[in-house]
Amino acid sequence: MAAITHPVNGKYIHFAGSASKLRDTALIRYAHELVRGIATEILRSGGGLVLFAGKEPVQAAGIPGSPAIIFDWTILEAADSVVTQGRLPWPHSRPPLVIVISEKAEQEIPDHRRAMWERLLRSGVVRVEYIQPGARSGAMLRDRQAQFGSALICLGGGTGVEHLASVYQSRHRSVIPLDLPIGASREDGTGGSERLNREAQANPKAFLRLRPDLAESGASLLLGMKTKNGTADREVVADAVMRLLAALDAPHAFYVRLLNNKEEEFSSVEHYFRNVVDPIVESLGYRRLEMGAERTEHAFLNVEIFERLHYSDLAIVDVTGLRLNCFVELGYALGRGNSVIVMAQQGTVLPFDQCAIPTHFWSLESSTESNRRLLLDFIEHNLDRPSLVVTHIG
Repeated sequence: MAAITHPVNGKYIHFAGSASKLRDTALIRYAHELVRGIATEILRSGGGLVLFAGKEPVQAAGIPGSPAIIFDWTILEAADSVVTQGRLPWPHSRPPLVIVISEKAEQEIPDHRRAMWERLLRSGVVRVEYIQPGARSGAMLRDRQAQFGSALICLGGGTGVEHLASVYQSRHRSVIPLDLPIGASREDGTGGSERLNREAQANPKAFLRLRPDLAESGASLLLGMKTKNGTADREVVADAVMRLLAALDAPHAFYVRLLNNKEEEFSSVEHYFRNVVDPIVESLGYRRLEMGAERTEHAFLNVEIFERLHYSDLAIVDVTGLRLNCFVELGYALGRGNSVIVMAQQGTVLPFDQCAIPTHFWSLESSTESNRRLLLDFIEHNLDRPSLVVTHIG
């Protein structure tokens, strides 16, 4: 496979899909080898994966070697191989594999997969997320998975894949549908990934969030992924998928901070963000969004601020100077359920109730290296905190 100029560094890629038992066996095997190759390259390029684990239905029960009609265990096999080889350049301290599962699904893991499952769990590369005890709702599983994924790759599938695609699109995250005509395991939906692929080619911007310098390249990137009904070279298709993933915009980190240069604390805040926050945010795989430093798309700045904050993956909120607008934006981010990192210059007296929220206090008296290390440690420990209010169903 050709070298990838921009690795999938720090992004969680979500795989989803299935195949119909009625489709050609050779086509289903092609699908398995394709996703195996893509998953392997994602992990070797510094990316992580979001998956499901449970039973493994096959095309023809009782026939040795019959291919599975779902792909999660094939992808987990690829992950197990990469981990065993020690080629996992994941940049974060949190695990690179996120497995969203129900209690029932965990009980349905096949016996022949148990050894690999337990080996992966022991390796420390897997984060298991259970949905509500006793539940096995597909919608609940998909909603939980989408909280982690930076982008969705789908292959085949029906209603479930179509629902996932709509969830990702509603969050302004990328959907990469492959065109292989393998149907859906439940024989449902309105065309699944194959239909979504046609729609994506007609309207790439509705499916792909590309880097600003590649914003008009969606259609050509999608064309390179054509499987030609399973006749295209799998490595060529996998390489095209990796090039598209590398072209995706980084997850957004929206900065809420003092921007008035007439305020006494401005120079300290500006110095800290440029020399400490920016390098750490970039090292974690995010692209910063900061008002005044970005091209605006709306006539009114307030609309721009809240739209970007609404769809950002991370909000970095510094309340130095105790500006009211910063507290309004902090409240919006917390209510939205975004990942939020709160900080302030040492000596800032936080108002009630914000003092109850974990806050990183920084000082320019510390060295830049020390400040970066302290901020990174704080982010890693607080990035995945649950929302202030957790909605329980049932």
